[in-house]
Amino acid sequence: MSGNKEKWSRPNSVPLPTVWRQCSGLRETPDGTVPEFRIQDVPEHMHEDIVNFMTTHFCRDEVTCACVRILEDPVSTAELQDIWRMMLKQNVSLVAIVGHNEEENPPKIAGCNIMGVSFKDENHTSDMFKGLRLRNISRFVLDLVSERVNMYEHYGVEEYMSALGLCVDPVFRCQGLGLELLKARFDLGKAVGLKATTTVFTAEASQRLAHKLGMEVLTEILYEDCKIDGKPAFPNIKGKSMKAMGKRIE
Repeated sequence: MSGNKEKWSRPNSVPLPTVWRQCSGLRETPDGTVPEFRIQDVPEHMHEDIVNFMTTHFCRDEVTCACVRILEDPVSTAELQDIWRMMLKQNVSLVAIVGHNEEENPPKIAGCNIMGVSFKDENHTSDMFKGLRLRNISRFVLDLVSERVNMYEHYGVEEYMSALGLCVDPVFRCQGLGLELLKARFDLGKAVGLKATTTVFTAEASQRLAHKLGMEVLTEILYEDCKIDGKPAFPNIKGKSMKAMGKRIE
């Protein structure tokens, strides 16, 4: 997670936005049609649309956010939104838009993957958050993962593509869109010269997609082992574990 634009910026040789993939859904939607999608960079004028999309769907459905009911903590929600805004400014996030008509306004968002570039000399920890619920999630997603694995040493890089939110609108789930968004991450990463990508996947569905693309498990944290002051951090969570997964971009 990073928004340090002074250290890294998208090469001018890679147009913004670029459409990285076009794909069809796997089944008919309730209106009887099979949806078509284009996966492209998130242009600046869509930043707030993406933040709103993520607040509506990711904060409600992502397993750790849902478990701690992050939307009931305004401070945590606002801090998470600010992180997304910061990452969006690095111009390496992706949006899946319904249809291939680039003139449609406003475009219909089907899904997105918010990504950024993390740097070796940064040290993000849960202490930077004021919101209790986001801080508690970050104790494991940030702090414990960082204690267990050094992404920079593992891949021999000074920076890598990180991510904080892969999300598909419920209307378009089970259409294969999550997999296409992950594939497009590698298309984008290669084009902008990044050599590795890692993510902490918190749900079994996204972990399966990452496995399909050959991402390796760098460390796994069982939810039942996540304790804060001796109490479960994620009581009754839907899922077994979070997995930090990564892969070289070649």
